[in-house]
Amino acid sequence: MQSQFGKGVLFALCAAALNATIGVFSKVLMNSGFSPSSIALIKTVLGCLLLSVLLLFLKRPWHTAKWLQAAVCAFLGIFVLFHFETSAYNHYAAAGVVVILMASASISSLLLGRIVLKDPITANAAVGAGLTIAGIAVVFGADLEQGFSLQGAVLASIGGCGYGAFSVAMKRMGVSGGLHFTRQLLFFGSLYLLMPAATNGFIMGELSPVAVMALVALAALPTILGFFCTTKAIEYLKPSQVQALELTEPLFAALLAFVVLNEVPRDTLYWGAGLILTGLCFSNELIRLGKKTAQPSAV
Repeated sequence: MQSQFGKGVLFALCAAALNATIGVFSKVLMNSGFSPSSIALIKTVLGCLLLSVLLLFLKRPWHTAKWLQAAVCAFLGIFVLFHFETSAYNHYAAAGVVVILMASASISSLLLGRIVLKDPITANAAVGAGLTIAGIAVVFGADLEQGFSLQGAVLASIGGCGYGAFSVAMKRMGVSGGLHFTRQLLFFGSLYLLMPAATNGFIMGELSPVAVMALVALAALPTILGFFCTTKAIEYLKPSQVQALELTEPLFAALLAFVVLNEVPRDTLYWGAGLILTGLCFSNELIRLGKKTAQPSAV
């Protein structure tokens, strides 16, 4: 059991680190003239194609059993997340979108886990989620008041709820993560994302060597590997635990910005990081409130 838990934690933290690269590479592409909806579509299509080529070289057998599950999960975890997140950035500051999206993902996975999976909402889980969300708010505190928009906040919360529902749906359907299922997710995600790209206009920027490298990096790191790690983490952990661990994404993003862009983090990052890490300790019961309760016997 401990090894299963350890694997789940490792996969969830890897997913958070991989997702932290989205902001840096997306900024590069937007500066090259790409629209947000075109970036979301291109990285998903390119990720599906790259993964298909990889699976051909690996000579893995074709799996057809999980197409319905993949269609449902891709709608929640790719279309709802990517489309509403991208739309929110057009109305609200990036920091506000990140905080609301991640908070709504954590809260929705906790509530839906209780309703759909009958997972209990323990005091540890509630306190852990609260501390972690507070930590993210502290990290982005200086930017939260800039350009507040109710419409942007609502759009960000819808995207986050979609991501939380995605993790619960995977657990409810008993889907196992892996490269084949990740490709199926990206296939359906590409189809769904054609709609907003067609509606908003498919705007391609300049295909410079830097832009091409950013597109490939977006397809390989947060899209292929990020979804692979998230789906594998859900195999071993509760959806609420996965979402809580992925709330470490801002810490990885700050580290990446320091290494790549030489952006020195503000002092609030350290206070926020302390709250996030403390919240994770509560969420995963490394710190327990009261005595551990016995598991209820089956009726």
